[in-house]
Amino acid sequence: MKESVSTKPAIFAMSSPTMNAECTAIDAFKHAGGDIVFGSGSPFENIDLSNEKVGHVNHANNMYLFLRIGLGSLLSGARLITNGMLQAAAECLALYMLEEDIAKRILYPSIDR
Repeated sequence: MKESVSTKPAIFAMSSPTMNAECTAIDAFKHAGGDIVFGSGSPFENIDLSNEKVGHVNHANNMYLFLRIGLGSLLSGARLITNGMLQAAAECLALYMLEEDIAKRILYPSIDR
């Protein structure tokens, strides 16, 4: 990953619980470099990369969309969740992203937003 030609190489260690994670955030940034996008299924702390740079850890679990899609389907009585519904939910979530967050390799908007 350190030698990737991608401007934003990505590592997604999605297994959980934490003891089953493919790698820790520390290992990912240590071995792949500070320019990666890191998403995990387990909670990890952001990594201090020195030079006032932070390796952001994106807890890429299901808290943003899946719970809300489930609740919305129950409330609306929907019997089928389509690809279009999932696409619309993802696009709506993306609207809450700030350019500065994207530049920091943050994948999801702040919960406060």
